[in-house]
Amino acid sequence: MAPHLIFFISILSVLSGMVFAGLGLSLWATLIPAAVLFAALFILNADVRVAVMAAVLVMCGSGYYLINDAAYRAQVAAFPHTREIAGMIVTDPSHTADAQSFYLRTESGTVAVTAGAYPLFRYGDTITVEGSFSPPPDSSYGAYLAKEGVAATAQADRITLTSSGGGNPVLRFVFGIKNTLRAQYGRLLAPDQAALLSGITLGINDGFSPAFLQNLSLSGTRHLTAVSGLHMAVMIFVVFGVFAYLFPRTIAFLLTFIAIGFFTALTGFTVSAIRAACLALIASMALIAERTYAPRNALAFAALVIALMNPKVPVFDVGFQLSFLAVLAILYLKPLLSRLARQGSDPGFLGWKDSLAITIAAQIVTAPILITQFQNFSLTAFAANMLVVPMVPAVMVSGLVMAVTAQVLMPVAHLISWVVAPLAGYVIAVVTVSAHLAVLFNPDLGFSGIAAYYIVLFGLIYRFSEPDAQPVAAPEVTALYDR
Repeated sequence: MAPHLIFFISILSVLSGMVFAGLGLSLWATLIPAAVLFAALFILNADVRVAVMAAVLVMCGSGYYLINDAAYRAQVAAFPHTREIAGMIVTDPSHTADAQSFYLRTESGTVAVTAGAYPLFRYGDTITVEGSFSPPPDSSYGAYLAKEGVAATAQADRITLTSSGGGNPVLRFVFGIKNTLRAQYGRLLAPDQAALLSGITLGINDGFSPAFLQNLSLSGTRHLTAVSGLHMAVMIFVVFGVFAYLFPRTIAFLLTFIAIGFFTALTGFTVSAIRAACLALIASMALIAERTYAPRNALAFAALVIALMNPKVPVFDVGFQLSFLAVLAILYLKPLLSRLARQGSDPGFLGWKDSLAITIAAQIVTAPILITQFQNFSLTAFAANMLVVPMVPAVMVSGLVMAVTAQVLMPVAHLISWVVAPLAGYVIAVVTVSAHLAVLFNPDLGFSGIAAYYIVLFGLIYRFSEPDAQPVAAPEVTALYDR
């Protein structure tokens, strides 16, 4: 068996073990899927040593998850029964009209704190919290907190500020820029438009009205306000398309990496943003790189690194699941859709054809997760996303340019806002209309239904893909950019 295939099977085995443990299988119960994998590889004429290695790695992945989970549960159990605790704020607080929330790092573990809207606190503040402390609930929210490593939740009655200016100076600087840009959106745009720009470019979701959040949910466009692999991939295609028209390929690559790095920094280097950037760069650079290569192992390795840092992510992080599936869609389904549409080597002006194909592919591949996790999947979501997702890079870039310009030339920023406002207004209008026309489709798929969907889908992709095609198609995509 080829070394690259052994590498892929090894990673997949470890990840599978983590998933089985996350779904509740004990270490001994994981012997069953490990034995099934061994038998399947043996029947497929794999080297018996490879089959044994795969089965052992499934058990290793399960054991790694269980050890991590046991350590977390011990931390939760050991959290002191108290009404007062001191620590430092380690996230950029999110704000609503009557509350603010943040993570507090203490000697006993991380605490998710909810407090009154005032006084305002910032990243790096050292505070003492008085209030009621509770362990994470036994619910989906509790699973989310476990994935975040939160040992307790707190409803603060009183907070005393001890000192400010702690934490990582780079993060303090980035959060300062982030909040400045958000303020500029508020000065230059209508409230809904400013909230949309804050969500799309900065990952800030606390400025939306309940009605608009409901519209995002019903229209199937809730992902617009999250940092996802799909967002990153579409942005990479458009940004690279612009730079490739203006500069040689090498410089265009470099500027694209810098642009994505800057955008990731604006989110505060959150795990979701870094994950989305890594996965999207793997997929997008595979499609536009001069040298064709199969990115399967690179994608698998990226997933393994993320899972080793936090083994709960593959099971309990919907963002990871959606980003990972979106990248798979870009790598395997997007080239097929482009070929069926006879797109040829023309990605369209600034890559709009590629962006549209990516959007459709991602919607098809992520549909079961959207149905099961959010219970509000609409049949009109495909149309809504095709209308708005290709516009996201234009909204992001123009909005950031406007906010940065406002720092030095406010009159010019006002002129730019005349472009940004209609773009944001268009997205809001599509979301609103799509929500009113929503045709909800939320069948109870269950594990077997989801498995059957993906077996059929990837079977069709395998059947109708060109026999000699690589999983990515670089030459035809890059033809336009060769100057």
